[in-house]
Formats: sequence, structure tokens, C-alpha cells
Amino acid sequence: MITIGVNMTDTTKNWRIRHGAFDRDTLIAIPVILATMLKNKGYEVDFSLPWGLPHSGDYDLEELFAWIDKLAK
Repeated sequence: MITIGVNMTDTTKNWRIRHGAFDRDTLIAIPVILATMLKNKGYEVDFSLPWGLPHSGDYDLEELFAWIDKLAK
């Protein structure tokens, strides 16, 4: 079992979660619960459910790198 947020110094404060709406491998509830739990514990969460895409693929690499660049500044 993974415990997130027991000690905020042990867990990254920024999370980026993507779950394609056509993902067949994981229920949509799992990333929603994870994102909600993280937000409720005070973490920064960038969460999205891209419509019409599976979970796999590099469909938003530019957005990912822009998010990383923003955090690094």
C-alpha cells in the first residue's frame, strides 16, 4: 500500500495526472479519487481527462514540458 501525504516532505508537492477518457485499463474513478485526495491534502494537482484519447501516447508533450518549465522557474 502506498501512503501519500503522511509527511509532506516525503512526497512531491506538484502532481500532473492525465487519464484518457477511452482508457480501457484503469477505471476513470481511480485518477479522480487520487486527484481529489491529493488536493484535499494540500498538494498542487494539474488534472485532466482528455476526451477521445486513450491513456497511452504522447498527445500533450508540449503541455507537459510547459508545465515542468513553469514549476522549475
